[in-house]
Amino acid sequence: MNRHISKFQQQGFIILMICSAIMLGIGIYMFVADFHSTSIVTGWRSNPSEQTISWQTPVFGAIVMLILGILIKIDRHKLPKMDIQGKRTFVFEKITDYLKDNDFKKRGNHFFKSNGSIGYCVNIQNDKWNDANQIRFTLNVGIFTGAFWLECEDFKNTGIIPTFPKEYECAIRYRIGGLLPVKEDKWYCITSGTDVMKLWSEIERDLTEYILPFFARYDTASDVIPNQFIYRKGGKQ
Repeated sequence: MNRHISKFQQQGFIILMICSAIMLGIGIYMFVADFHSTSIVTGWRSNPSEQTISWQTPVFGAIVMLILGILIKIDRHKLPKMDIQGKRTFVFEKITDYLKDNDFKKRGNHFFKSNGSIGYCVNIQNDKWNDANQIRFTLNVGIFTGAFWLECEDFKNTGIIPTFPKEYECAIRYRIGGLLPVKEDKWYCITSGTDVMKLWSEIERDLTEYILPFFARYDTASDVIPNQFIYRKGGKQ
């Protein structure tokens, strides 16, 4: 429910900003051109009357819509008080909602999306040293092909390609840090003082600016094959 409210707020903000800009442009044009518009106004039970609209009217409308847009933007539902595990659940649900909105399916902490010839995998990896005071996790991503799996992962020679492969079965594998400009290992951290909305904004940015564009570079199995040799020789990238 909250996800849909957030989308509605974002769309409403954008629409109001566009309308405000249009109204402001009309007001500026009317002021510069010294233009006045005359309209016929019909009352509910009275005779029609003429009213003149000056540049102040659209400018006032633009200001009203700007204020409404700002109110929508800052109107966030107050989050309940959460302990560390509650914050972890909140952030993980945000990641799940984001990936599901981008057509990924979920099993545990694994996410998978198929485009027919290849697949895209995301994994939430928890730090093995997590404790009651701190939870760390990172994101692993991979590009899956059936040919690679049959060659390198089908240890029992089943000849059956999995319908929901995991990131560790992929031909190309990266951790989020490897996709960032700095190329440093990156772990997200949750403590009692963590602002979950700020943390989620950071993760959402990484998903939007780095992970989805990474997947977009691979559209067919032929895009993946040249990288498989590097993977086999060098291990996880």
